[in-house]
Amino acid sequence: MTAPASVPPNVQKAIDQFRIETGKILQPFVDKVNAKKPPPIIYHYTGHAGLRGILETGQLWLTDVFSLNDPSELNHGFSLLLKALLIKAVSPDAKNFAQGLVDFSKRVGIRQIGNHFVCSFSESGDDLGQWRAYADNGRGYALGFDTTELETAFTKDDQPGYAQTSPLTYDDAQIEDIHRQIVEKLLQLISLPCSSTAVQAEWYTFLTLKALNAGLYFKHEAYINEQEYSFLEAHPIVQPVTGVKIRYQPYSLIRYREFNWRQLAPGALKQIGIGPAADRQKADQFARDCLRSFHSGTVNISRSNIPYRPT
Repeated sequence: MTAPASVPPNVQKAIDQFRIETGKILQPFVDKVNAKKPPPIIYHYTGHAGLRGILETGQLWLTDVFSLNDPSELNHGFSLLLKALLIKAVSPDAKNFAQGLVDFSKRVGIRQIGNHFVCSFSESGDDLGQWRAYADNGRGYALGFDTTELETAFTKDDQPGYAQTSPLTYDDAQIEDIHRQIVEKLLQLISLPCSSTAVQAEWYTFLTLKALNAGLYFKHEAYINEQEYSFLEAHPIVQPVTGVKIRYQPYSLIRYREFNWRQLAPGALKQIGIGPAADRQKADQFARDCLRSFHSGTVNISRSNIPYRPT
């Protein structure tokens, strides 16, 4: 991020130091997450068409996060940064800056800061909430993949953008503390003579990106039962994203990218779970037919034991 020529050198030095220091705030948390041993299997819930498509094409879809049923993790992270700033903004300069960030978020929006595509998995292969929400109200399937095989292929895939895999954290206190630290360092610089429109926009973009980067590791505590494990691609907004496709849902067009898991990790698929509301015989036969037609390798098929009948 290159500052406009109107920014004095000493101010630019302070800004650069702020960027370095704020970059270090999130890192201990990221290091702690990365040090955790991943679960042996992660599960992707889907319906009948999804099962066939994933096996037939060998592709998993990474969906634009703002097209998901619940894109709230990114909005949630930004809202917590904004909340921390509004609480700490006492001086007139700080209050004006905070209001400027509010106006920027409404005018530009966090969607315009970058392109983010995600494929969601779960550490739980038999969760009623996910059967209902993502697997045809319990009639669908949960595909179990070897975590290490799949994420190694994903992060080493020769694709543009930045790829990361991680479990999500359901702890608002942690992300609030991260944002509080960022805001406290920010308030030390707000009074500096760098209030031109161009510099203000640059600040707002930088802070929004910081909020997004932190938010990618967190989700609201209400979703803790999902035990989500996220595969994410992030692409800068200034660069065109190749390979983006469009699919249709009622009243919306959904952007997505494909991840060729079969080519890159052909032995990663280990299990197929059948939903608690599925017809046992038909669902089992369909899964076996799809495996026989489109996939080689041994895959264990099991059925959920949750007592559930959809209404």
